[in-house]
Amino acid sequence: MNNIQILEDKITKVIAKLKALKSDKDKLNSKIDDLKEALQKKDEELRAARQDLKSVDALKNDIDKLTIERETVRSQVETLLQELESVEI
Repeated sequence: MNNIQILEDKITKVIAKLKALKSDKDKLNSKIDDLKEALQKKDEELRAARQDLKSVDALKNDIDKLTIERETVRSQVETLLQELESVEI
């Protein structure tokens, strides 16, 4: 084989390797795009979950307030009942 043929073979191999690397790069870029899209969806889900958590916390606070109010009313009713029982009619 002469030197030109050897050089042509090496150039052919380099070109083949470059094509394979370009294909790999394209696949990786596509995967990056897919992962970015998935990350964006997860971020949106996280924002929605945080908003839901705020709503749940607000409802819990409302329930706690109502429970305290109910106990206050119950205590007042018990006091009134005791006063009525103490009055002899």
